[in-house]
Amino acid sequence: MTHASDERPRLKKFRLELIRLIPRVPNDRASLKHMMAKSLRDVVLDYLNWASRYVAPRPRTVMIELEAQTDPRWVRMQPDITALLDKVKRGEDLTPHLSIAPHTEGVNLAAQAPNASADDKWSDKDQVLNAMGFHHFHLKPFVKSAGQAPTNELVFAQVTRDRFNVIALFDHDVFKAGNSERQRLHSVHEQAMFAGVPPGSAVIMSQVALSAHGMPVVLYTHRCLSVIKQIDPKLDDASFVAKLYQDGRRTPPKKPKLAWHFRGLDLGLCDAKEAIFFILQKGWI
Repeated sequence: MTHASDERPRLKKFRLELIRLIPRVPNDRASLKHMMAKSLRDVVLDYLNWASRYVAPRPRTVMIELEAQTDPRWVRMQPDITALLDKVKRGEDLTPHLSIAPHTEGVNLAAQAPNASADDKWSDKDQVLNAMGFHHFHLKPFVKSAGQAPTNELVFAQVTRDRFNVIALFDHDVFKAGNSERQRLHSVHEQAMFAGVPPGSAVIMSQVALSAHGMPVVLYTHRCLSVIKQIDPKLDDASFVAKLYQDGRRTPPKKPKLAWHFRGLDLGLCDAKEAIFFILQKGWI
């Protein structure tokens, strides 16, 4: 992709929109200047790293692994577990059950410094999600206005666009190195990675880039940029734009005004006036 100073107006608008959406640490002029100097590719990577920590609201089929069902807490916490999984099945917004960290920690300048330490690189990333592919959910939603704090019990799950696979139950000790919960997490991850794999096969346990970004984020960034590179020049072609609306079974407006947009992890073109969003690349969650 071209450098920020050479980009077309439509792409510049898209880049600025993403910069506006991503929370910065620290939230000051220096971090804004840092983001403004980035190319579209780097801003998209930052956005996807941040947005992948959330779960788009859509109905999902629930699957439950034996490790979770045989946990003594499964029966004790059954009402809260059922309430959470019912929300999953109905496609409700699960954000109140997720960590509140992404609300304020989208990009941390310390993580992107040339001499960043290993701890700094993880400061704006979910290590368990990036290294193992597990989202974690609090059993009870966090309701700040009601003074209700997140619960200590957590549901770890592999989440795709249409499935919610409950892996296991943990408490917050799982995020501390060296304790029994952390050790059990590694064991559970190993079981998940080797499930159904023929003997003698090689398995990559953690797909993480040197920057600490998960490889699904890095690869999806490349796919999105490829779509943008292919499609954006065609958006000045009236016949191409008209066909886009027609394929979506919509009547093309006299003066269409399409803008690049992410809805969650889905990349597409938005016509705000007509309230239309054309999905061009579906995300993995």
